[in-house]
Amino acid sequence: MPVKKYAKYVITEDIRSGTPPPAGFVKRLEDQRKAGNYTTGAHVLSLNDAIVKGAFHFDAVWMVDKHGVPPTNIEIAHSHDFDEIIGFFGSYAGDAHDLGGEVEIWLGDEQYILTKSAIIFCPSGLSHGPISFRKIRRPMLFFTSGNGTSYTRETGQE
Repeated sequence: MPVKKYAKYVITEDIRSGTPPPAGFVKRLEDQRKAGNYTTGAHVLSLNDAIVKGAFHFDAVWMVDKHGVPPTNIEIAHSHDFDEIIGFFGSYAGDAHDLGGEVEIWLGDEQYILTKSAIIFCPSGLSHGPISFRKIRRPMLFFTSGNGTSYTRETGQE
């Protein structure tokens, strides 16, 4: 069967192999697990310039509470040199707007508690985080996307 011309633009497998996670990411997750504070994430798919030349950054993870342990922060305060969209979607159960849990996110010095599916726009330079999955009753889809071709960030923001 001939290879389709646009097949490279249809991502159905996690083809991040060889792409290292952001600096400190694995250590943060390990520290959280050792402390007994974690949420299990089932990575879905990623997209960036390393996967498809010219593509912008996108990453999606299903967040699932395991062991009844209250989740902890998964991100520290940071900003980017690109605009970013952060999303939290509930897993429906008859109400597309019900998040199925509670997420805390900080934008600058403002705290937001989300209980409904949400999309957040973070303009370039806006400090955001930490992000904490405080309650998860049903799996929720967490995603980030940005008009940068790879995920880079500046930490130490307040």
